[in-house]
Amino acid sequence: MRSLFIIIFVLGAFLGINAREGIARDIETKADTFSIISGYLQKLQRLVERRDSVGNITSYPAPNAYYYQILSAPTLYSTPLHQMMSGTDSTYADKQLQTLYYINTMLARIYAKYPELVQQIEDSIRNQGQFRDDINEKINVKEKLSEKVGEANLSPTLDENIQVITRRPNFWKFSGNTSLQFSQSHFSENWHKGGENNFTGNFYLTLKANYNNQRKIVWDNTLELQVGAQTSPSDSKRSFRPTVNKLIYTTNFGYKAYKTLYYSCLVIMDTQVLPNYFANTEDLHSKIFSPMDLSIGPGMKYDFQYGKKKRFTGTLNVAPLAYHLKYVGREELATYHGIDEGKHAKHTFGPTATLNTTYKICNQVTWSSRILWQSNYHYTKIDWYNEINFVVTKLISAKLILNPILDDSAPRFRNANGKYIMFNENLSIGLNYNF
Repeated sequence: MRSLFIIIFVLGAFLGINAREGIARDIETKADTFSIISGYLQKLQRLVERRDSVGNITSYPAPNAYYYQILSAPTLYSTPLHQMMSGTDSTYADKQLQTLYYINTMLARIYAKYPELVQQIEDSIRNQGQFRDDINEKINVKEKLSEKVGEANLSPTLDENIQVITRRPNFWKFSGNTSLQFSQSHFSENWHKGGENNFTGNFYLTLKANYNNQRKIVWDNTLELQVGAQTSPSDSKRSFRPTVNKLIYTTNFGYKAYKTLYYSCLVIMDTQVLPNYFANTEDLHSKIFSPMDLSIGPGMKYDFQYGKKKRFTGTLNVAPLAYHLKYVGREELATYHGIDEGKHAKHTFGPTATLNTTYKICNQVTWSSRILWQSNYHYTKIDWYNEINFVVTKLISAKLILNPILDDSAPRFRNANGKYIMFNENLSIGLNYNF
């Protein structure tokens, strides 16, 4: 009886110990499960916070598919493994790429620490039809659209009265400018430097006809007319005397050699329009075609432009050997203009160069300049014409003309100091119109 009691006691103790160990194991197992779930939820919370920092999910009108991998059943995907093994850099400028990087990083950590949570692999999902591969099968069309419209009339219906006209492109460009300027001066009787009251009116007209076929040929034509007169109380023979008095025709034919470099032929004709007399006499000083300067020379022309808005443009033309003609219609003016007595013309040869520039200083101020150099190896002529236009309004402008000239072709051009330098300046304001 005593032995039986001892056996039951030992058996009860053994069973109690095993029961306590089982309960302890269950508790420990549950604790491990809770810790895993708690850790997973913490990681998930941090991932959500990271997601919110990358981009606001509330801005999307539908659920974001980027988070499907972490919100669905734990699955072993190949992308996190490739990212973990290749050491992909996390510095993405694109927010969506950053989101994918963090998702793959979170999945890789779950695979490494809690592999028992993974329930399936990526291939099992593909086999269920949740992913769609590209369809490479050729689509066979039984019906052809061309057969359905084979009997249709596809030719356009035109009115019999319609006529087709072929127009050639117009390579000509016409432009011009005209202005009427006025100035007035008054001096008191005791003005210390002297002076003469006068009223001046000047008329300017510029016409341009330029041809450019956008390939090889350019042809520029310019006609400039400048006439003006002022009152002259000191002249007993006439009430008005000419001020500006020019008629200049320039034509330049060019054939492209390279980019903006052309073979050219330059022709310049320069004369005056109004007759001009010496003060208080009937002695003629000059009139139309008396004199007339004509220059013809083959050479090279170079077009250039500078500045972001092409404010400075110009053309340089050089003729190494040009023909110069000085002609006077009135024989009595021959010697006065450097022509032999009894003759009407003088023929010479020599180099000629012209430089025409335009500088748009601002929208209201434009400076146009023309430099002409001619020589026959015996005399030299340099004519530098400057015209500065000040735009006041669309129709009102002021004009400043500065025109120094050096010409030693005739003795009469020498001044009191023995130099052959002449200078003309004119400032006026008036009407201006471009067309």
